[in-house]
Amino acid sequence: MNVTSYTLVPRTTVDPNFLSYLAVPLPPLVTAICVSMCLIGLCVGAVGNTLVILAIIKNKKLRTSANAFLASLAVADLGTCVLVLPILAIAFQSLDVVTTNQLLCRMLYHTTFTFSPVSIQHLILIAANRYTLINKRPRAYTRMFNRRSIAVIITCVWTANIILNISVAVFSYGTKRFNGKDYCRLEQRNAFGVLFWLITMSYTFLSCFVIIPAFYVLTFRTVRKSHIRVNQYPSMQLNVPTVATISMEPMNRTAESSRLASGTDQTAETRRQPRRLLSSSEVKLTKVNFFIFLTNVLFLSPMFFMLILNGGGLTHGTFVLILLPIGMNSCTNPLVYCGFNRNFRLAFKSLVKLR
Repeated sequence: MNVTSYTLVPRTTVDPNFLSYLAVPLPPLVTAICVSMCLIGLCVGAVGNTLVILAIIKNKKLRTSANAFLASLAVADLGTCVLVLPILAIAFQSLDVVTTNQLLCRMLYHTTFTFSPVSIQHLILIAANRYTLINKRPRAYTRMFNRRSIAVIITCVWTANIILNISVAVFSYGTKRFNGKDYCRLEQRNAFGVLFWLITMSYTFLSCFVIIPAFYVLTFRTVRKSHIRVNQYPSMQLNVPTVATISMEPMNRTAESSRLASGTDQTAETRRQPRRLLSSSEVKLTKVNFFIFLTNVLFLSPMFFMLILNGGGLTHGTFVLILLPIGMNSCTNPLVYCGFNRNFRLAFKSLVKLR
C-alpha cells in the first residue's frame, strides 16, 4: 500500500502597500554605475559649489545682485550634493536600509523637498533679474534689486520652504510596520498631502514651462533688437566696440529742437530717453543663466512628469531613481560657471592656488 504524504504550506499574502517599499530591480552593472555617479557627484558638487560661494564672496567683480542669487543657489546645490547623494548611494545598494532607518529616510525627503523648490525659485529670481537689468532703466533695476531687497527675497525663499517642510514633517510623515520592521511613510492621500503635491506640481510647471521661459524670451528679444540697431547705426559703437546697446534709436536733436520751438507735442516715442549700454559680458551671462535653466528643466522633468502620471504618488524605488538626475544637476552648475564665465575661472584658479 502506497501512502503519499503531503506537506501543507501556509498561504501568505503580501500587503499591497509593502510593494511601494521595494526597490526597482536593476542589473548589478547599472547599480554600480548609479552608485559611482552619486559618489563622483558628491565630490565634484561639494568642491565646485563651495568654490562658487567663496568666489562670489571674495571676488569684487563677482559681487553683483545676480550673483547673489547664484550664491544662494549654490548653497542649495551644495546641500543636495552633501546630504542627498550619499543617501542615494546607500539606497541604490540597499533601499531597505534607508526606508527602515528613520533618520536617513527623513533626511532624504526633507532635504529633497527643501533644496529642489529653493533651486526652482532661485531660477525664477535669476531670470527676473536678467529681464529687469536688460529691459528696465538702471534706477528701476537698483530699486528692485538692491542689497536690502535681495537679502529679504533670499531669506523669504529659504524660510518659506523650511516652514513648508516642517509642516510636511508634522502632517505627512510617519511609520508603517511590515514583517516586523518599521518603514518610513510619507502620506500623500490626506488633505495636507494632496494640497502639498498640488502646490508643488503647479508652481513647478508654471515656473519651468511658463514664467522663466517668458522672462528669457522677452530678454533675448530685446537683446536681438539692440544688435539690429547697433548694426544699423555703426556710429553707436565708436566709443564702445564691445558692447550691445539696449537703448532706443538715438533722437535727432535738430528735429527735436525744431519741434520744441514750434510748440508741437512730443510723441511718446521721442520722449523716451536712451537707456544705458550693456556689456557683451552681461549678454553672455544671460545666455549662461538660460543654459543653467535648461539643464535644470532637463534634470527635473523626470520627477515632474512621473508625479503627474502617478497622481502625486511614487514608490520609494521610483523616487530614488528620479532623484539621481536631480542630484547630478547640482554638481553640473559650477562646471557651467567655470566653462562659460572668465571671471569665475579666474576666481576659481585664485582660490585653488590660495592667492
